[in-house]
Amino acid sequence: MIKSTIYDIFKGILGTNYNKEYYQIINLINNKKLKEFQEESLKKLLLHAYQNVPYYTRIFNEIGIIKNSNNCDLSKFNQIPILTKDKIKKNFHELTSKDYLKRKWYYYHSGGTTGEPFTFILDINYQKWDKATTKYYKKNMVGFNKNNPKNIYLWGSEKEIFTKVENPKEIIQNWLNNTKMLNSFNLTEVNMEKYIKIINSFKPVYILGYPNSLNDLSRYIKEKKYQIYSPKFVISSAEVLREDMRKTITEVFKTKVLDFYGSRETASIAGECKNGSMHLFSFNNLIEILDKNNQLVKNNQEGRVIVTNLHNYSMPFIRYELGDIALFGDTNCECGNPLPILKKITGRVLEHFVREDGSIVPAEFFMFLFIEYNNKGIIKKYQVIQETYKKIKILIVLDGNLSESEKLDFEDKIRIAMGTDIEIVWEFVNDISKTQSGKYLYTQSKVLK
Repeated sequence: MIKSTIYDIFKGILGTNYNKEYYQIINLINNKKLKEFQEESLKKLLLHAYQNVPYYTRIFNEIGIIKNSNNCDLSKFNQIPILTKDKIKKNFHELTSKDYLKRKWYYYHSGGTTGEPFTFILDINYQKWDKATTKYYKKNMVGFNKNNPKNIYLWGSEKEIFTKVENPKEIIQNWLNNTKMLNSFNLTEVNMEKYIKIINSFKPVYILGYPNSLNDLSRYIKEKKYQIYSPKFVISSAEVLREDMRKTITEVFKTKVLDFYGSRETASIAGECKNGSMHLFSFNNLIEILDKNNQLVKNNQEGRVIVTNLHNYSMPFIRYELGDIALFGDTNCECGNPLPILKKITGRVLEHFVREDGSIVPAEFFMFLFIEYNNKGIIKKYQVIQETYKKIKILIVLDGNLSESEKLDFEDKIRIAMGTDIEIVWEFVNDISKTQSGKYLYTQSKVLK
């Protein structure tokens, strides 16, 4: 109770209290006003973008979607060109709202579905709705009755590998959130032994993590025949949760495994309920599923996931292509929740690397390494390939000069994660081929077990 009160005060000081947004979500669902809210929010976003975002001012004039200063023609929404990472990079300033300084904003980085790093702008309104959405999912869909129940994140932290120093602000926030962070970027046998002890002593209500990391930890526990504390739920996020992974994690932790779908660019998209349905958070994002001709798919057809976030006004993501493939559900869920359903999600597969001892280095580790150099305009494209346990090849398409000292910095960091005796081979190429599905594989392991 005391910690919860301190937490509310802390959020108030930072201006990040999201209770208003949370209760708005409850009200929308209870009063069946989701469709009206989504449409009204979309109109407000489009009008704001027209008046403040040069990129959209030009495009909206071309298609005639804006009727006047207070209204727009949503029947022309599907004429808005699809937004991609490449377009954001090329039009960063034109996509930034002219009034972004009037609100709390911050730069953010993402590796995206395929690992292509880029930078964008988010704001406090986006953050509040994301946190309110997450609270709604955990409290109203999953069933956590208390605010901030004890939880463990098996998540990626590249800073911790290199600096060994935690951010004081993050330490305070984790304490107030009853959260313990376990670094999945360094999932060695020694660390897994330590993480098992932490889980057993901390006794979390839920554990959230990358499915590959959760699966590898579960396999290690099973192999060693260890006893492990069983939380109320395990929540998987950021990668595709394969059924074999779900089976292993469920067997080891003796609890239900739920999948959560989101992205750094557009926040929380969908969450799996206790009945196994993936419900779309339609109050946070507008989701379209399109075919190769950018037309809405027919019933029971898979297509490309296109997302419009309804709450980020500093850099609106309107009809943004995530790089994922999905399928709409066509039935209501027995759980009674009125939110629409995604029947199937594919994509988001980030190939992890395997050390010789069988421990895992998630693909996200390498993505974070390249973000800084990509933002500086030095590296245009990259692909990291694990040829063997002892050899890694890096394909690079340069857009600037990469110095020898910068190459050595890359190598040092890779060896910290993969082993000091790793051979690293650089190949500077003109282009990197896509897969048959049209995606770049920015990480690839040839020794993946």
